[in-house]
Amino acid sequence: MRFISDWLAAAPYRAVVLNIAMLVLLLALVDSTALFALVGASCLAVAGLVGLRGALRASFTRGGGARAAFDRVLVWLPGAAALTLGAVGLHLAVTAPAGSTLHLAGVALFGFELVMLALPADGKPAPAKAV
Repeated sequence: MRFISDWLAAAPYRAVVLNIAMLVLLLALVDSTALFALVGASCLAVAGLVGLRGALRASFTRGGGARAAFDRVLVWLPGAAALTLGAVGLHLAVTAPAGSTLHLAGVALFGFELVMLALPADGKPAPAKAV
């Protein structure tokens, strides 16, 4: 018999995705725009700062020399795009009427982009196992 802990331990990112999904679902169910805005903005700020630190580290090679401009864009662009889309999703989730299509799209976009910000870009997926 397989337990959920075995499934979560098979790939480390699964626990992160599950925790973020539970947080976003809880915020959506509480139906408090002020709480959603406060917690959501705090999550985006923390994820943005962690991403900024990683991007700054990746922008420079270990030898002390700078990377090419195109390589820096490839390092900075995914995180900046995810942060921007997460902020748009948070804005839609907070400003749109509860239950509307824009509200639900905002909640989904915010949750998805928060997952993208939380997962490490250099993490390698676990190899597939035969059942």
